[in-house]
Amino acid sequence: MILTWFATRVQKDNFEFATMNKIARGLSMSASSHLMSILEEMVAVGMLTSRRVDKSGRWTGREFMLQPGTYELPRRRAINLKVNGRPEGQLELF
Repeated sequence: MILTWFATRVQKDNFEFATMNKIARGLSMSASSHLMSILEEMVAVGMLTSRRVDKSGRWTGREFMLQPGTYELPRRRAINLKVNGRPEGQLELF
């Protein structure tokens, strides 16, 4: 589920790091120590990469991102859309 969430972000041209809270909200979960342990295990295996971020006036946080080379964008292709036999436009598919 986590890899799919990151892949969806990549397809929408969002290549930024995400905090655990953003990941949890995106998966309709709550941020918990269990989710953090899953993310840390994925970093250890090499699926995700993490970095430490200094929060102004607060603690040091962690952000996560897909490891480069883990996911490739699918090739985009366009198909012609016809309505009642007449061309009406194009759709872009992944």
